[in-house]
Amino acid sequence: MKLNIRSKIQITATLIVIISCLFYGLYIGGIIDFRIVSIGDLNPYGGWSALKAFFTDLSYRWKGFSRSIALTAGITAASFLMGRFFCGYICPIGAMQDFFKFAGNKLRLKEIKFSDKPELLKYLVLIIIIVLSILGMGNLISPLSPWLAYLNIFVGLRLQTGTLILLLIILVSLIGRRIFCRYFCPLGAFQSLLYAIGPVKIKKGTCDCSYCLKNCPVSMDFNRVEKEIPPECINCLKCVNGCIKGKEGFSISFNNKKIKKSAYISICILIIAGSYILLPLTASNSSVQAITSITHIKDGTYEGFGLGFGGRINTEVTIKDNRITSIKILSHSETEGYYEEVFRDLSYEITESQNLNLDAISGATSTSRGFLNSVRDAVNKSLIE
Repeated sequence: MKLNIRSKIQITATLIVIISCLFYGLYIGGIIDFRIVSIGDLNPYGGWSALKAFFTDLSYRWKGFSRSIALTAGITAASFLMGRFFCGYICPIGAMQDFFKFAGNKLRLKEIKFSDKPELLKYLVLIIIIVLSILGMGNLISPLSPWLAYLNIFVGLRLQTGTLILLLIILVSLIGRRIFCRYFCPLGAFQSLLYAIGPVKIKKGTCDCSYCLKNCPVSMDFNRVEKEIPPECINCLKCVNGCIKGKEGFSISFNNKKIKKSAYISICILIIAGSYILLPLTASNSSVQAITSITHIKDGTYEGFGLGFGGRINTEVTIKDNRITSIKILSHSETEGYYEEVFRDLSYEITESQNLNLDAISGATSTSRGFLNSVRDAVNKSLIE
């Protein structure tokens, strides 16, 4: 079977994510001492947490783009300028749904045509997530995330509610086209809003046979298309392959000027990959400063707390010979797949450098800040007045 360019990009992106997750699982398990990226760097929702901290936390220090923010920025820029390319070509959850729909076809399962009316649900999901995040209740969402569940499967972490949702998505994908993308994905809703006001459109030609949309991954109804395809389109470009009747079919338009499919794909990849690779290079390194003068720290064991993504993070800090010798986590409600690296790496860095002015772990900003504040709180209790 010959693969088209879209399938090749989907497979490549999915393999990159899976391999990165496998390495990350070995890393947090202590089997290897390096990782490609953290799980937060692969989560397009992760950057929003850091951006929220930037706008709402007065103590937040901007030090440039982390990989999680860079991913968010790349997807945002690409969605506004070029439409939902990420959905159609890169998203592993989307690729997974396409694969299982393909499997369903091979198994000759009867396809169910779902209505397009519930597509508004994903905008409601987006609003709910934004409101909960603003209220500091984002931890209620994480266990339900099929995206995190997908990543955690390859990292090797335990199953959560999101895993059951992911399984349901897989089962429905056998008989329906991209149900999660169409009805529930908040990232898809966000991209659709940007796509609606952006310069790129998929324009309708002179042909009216509707054959071009026969294999549309989101079951776009030809009757919904007037002059251009609505923002629910994921820009897979299957309909841009040419009209079988030799008439003018669908075409890609940028500010009412036609562009080639190959140029469109290349530009989108450059925007997303370029943002992800280049923007983090602008991040500045923080200078290492001592926690405080060692003559002002009293030996002993002290408890502290800070507010992380999921709520209170309680730590126990042991100080001996005027140095922090160990940090123990007493309790927390942080998201699995994120806190492991934060607690392990920051604990090591603190005890090695005796420094609390450390950068947050990329993709886990709130958890990192909560942990560091918890340790600071404990250390403050050891100060001799």
